[in-house]
Amino acid sequence: MSTIPPVGPESTPVFPAQQPVAQPPQQPVAQPLQPQPPYAAQPSYAPQPSYAPPAYYAAPPAPPRPRTLGAVSMAIALAVFVLSLVASAYIGASSGPYSERTATSFTFNSANLTPAQAAAFAPIGILLVVQVLLGTVLGILALVLGIVAVATKRGRPFGIVGIIAAAAAPILSFALYTGMIIATLPPA
Repeated sequence: MSTIPPVGPESTPVFPAQQPVAQPPQQPVAQPLQPQPPYAAQPSYAPQPSYAPPAYYAAPPAPPRPRTLGAVSMAIALAVFVLSLVASAYIGASSGPYSERTATSFTFNSANLTPAQAAAFAPIGILLVVQVLLGTVLGILALVLGIVAVATKRGRPFGIVGIIAAAAAPILSFALYTGMIIATLPPA
């Protein structure tokens, strides 16, 4: 005998149909309606009078702020600018003859100097160190003072000149130093 399940419309379902579960009917919850009591009447207040100073009284004008901060910034920056250019020109002109020219560039090595050349170059080296240290410290001081002067309106035009001079000094100083070395290089 064959155990093939029947196929087609005459087949019976494999699982019996589920019967709906009866739930008890829900009844609405009755809430008693209670009227809300009205708000109490607010008392009316008279508007507050505005008090103004008398017509003859006026606030004194703010005193003008001193311009000394911007002037100090400009003076320091211009001094650093001029002294840095002078020192760079002197150092570059003095270092050029001791440099060695190659086909594409030049080099400077203080180990290759004779004792007489090293003795002659020592003051130039000291000037270079002083220029870099003092120029950096005073240049940053002038830059900060200029920014503060511009921001607080205490000598704004002087502060702007101080900022420009303090920012331009190292760039122009290095360019002048390099130009002086190249101008005084010995022939190849």
